Amino acid sequence: MSAQNPNHATDEWNKEIQREKKERKYPKWPNEVMLKILFGGSDYLKAPFRPQPEWRVLDVGCGFANNLVPFADIGCECHGVDLTPEMAATVQEIMDDRGYKTKIQAGSNRALPYPDAHFDLLLSVNTLHYEGTEENFLAALREFRRVLKPGGGLYISTVGPEHEIYRRAEVLGGHRYRVRDFDFRTGEQFFFCDTERYLQHYCEQVFETVETGRVTEKLIKLPLDFLVALCR
Repeated sequence: MSAQNPNHATDEWNKEIQREKKERKYPKWPNEVMLKILFGGSDYLKAPFRPQPEWRVLDVGCGFANNLVPFADIGCECHGVDLTPEMAATVQEIMDDRGYKTKIQAGSNRALPYPDAHFDLLLSVNTLHYEGTEENFLAALREFRRVLKPGGGLYISTVGPEHEIYRRAEVLGGHRYRVRDFDFRTGEQFFFCDTERYLQHYCEQVFETVETGRVTEKLIKLPLDFLVALCR
């Protein structure tokens, strides 16, 4: 997440992390689409980009850090950031309890506490749209590129136009939306790319090579819809 409204969604997300840690109900599985694209062989990408054991990996807006697990399993050096020191400390405890060697600390899309050219792979799984404006969205992409090594890659997942949180949102213009009647994010301003074409447009302003896709599922009552990209 970004720090655009630290007194709203951030507080609620922090409470959720604390509650689920206490009850040991936190998510334990990584993002399925990420696994398919990065670990699923050469079928999904024009040029394969398969993680290697010597890689250094960063998950931005890492939540419970479940997306770092497959990288830790193959021997990668794994890092994660989330908005506050309290959230980072709780997630660090969760990963320590699970036996995974990771380093979790405070940071955000536009302020990563790492030097230039430090990572082989950066993950941004459903957090980039929190930036709220085009200016912040592009600033986040530039910050991602700053910490990536030459030849490194960025995996993005963000909300697609058939997702319920998008469909309920109030249109503000310029890809800006205000979340309505959803969950603790109600009232937050998001920046949605609307289509694959727009996601590619913004990514290509920062990265040389961009491949995009879309994943839509109808899960009985509600649709899930995500735009994905791999930038290099």
